[in-house]
Amino acid sequence: MQKAKRYAIIVGVVVAIVLVGGVTLAAIFGKLLELLYVVLIVLALLLVAGTLYQLYSVYKLYRTIKTVQDEMKPLLGSLNETLGIVKNTAKTAGNTVSTIGTATKFTSELALGPGVRAVAGVMAAQEMGRVFLGKGKVRSRADERRKQQMEAMAAANAAVDGRDE
Repeated sequence: MQKAKRYAIIVGVVVAIVLVGGVTLAAIFGKLLELLYVVLIVLALLLVAGTLYQLYSVYKLYRTIKTVQDEMKPLLGSLNETLGIVKNTAKTAGNTVSTIGTATKFTSELALGPGVRAVAGVMAAQEMGRVFLGKGKVRSRADERRKQQMEAMAAANAAVDGRDE
């Protein structure tokens, strides 16, 4: 980048020196009008060259756009095909979920539900039999917690008494 910048500066300085020198020589020899004609011709040629370059650029832009359009047609066709496959897959997945939901409901209502109720009834009957026949000791959860709290308080008191001594 530095090399190109240095080259542009050198070319600019040389062109400026040639222009100033040319105008000075034309003024000395009284040929300013001829110099004006030459400069106008050169500018007209540059204008024609710039116009041709712009036309060439527009043509290349048109070709690029045409190429992109030609490349996009197969991509859009492939996208539409993929979209159709995804749509069918989603529909199939929805049907599968519906079938699984129905099977789960059927299984829970007809197979597991009665079995769970039967086992719960048998367990309840066993516990009631133990209570009525005196073979078991019934404790509520509240009694169990109360017992655990009393044991914890006794352990804490013992620890405090052990530190006081």
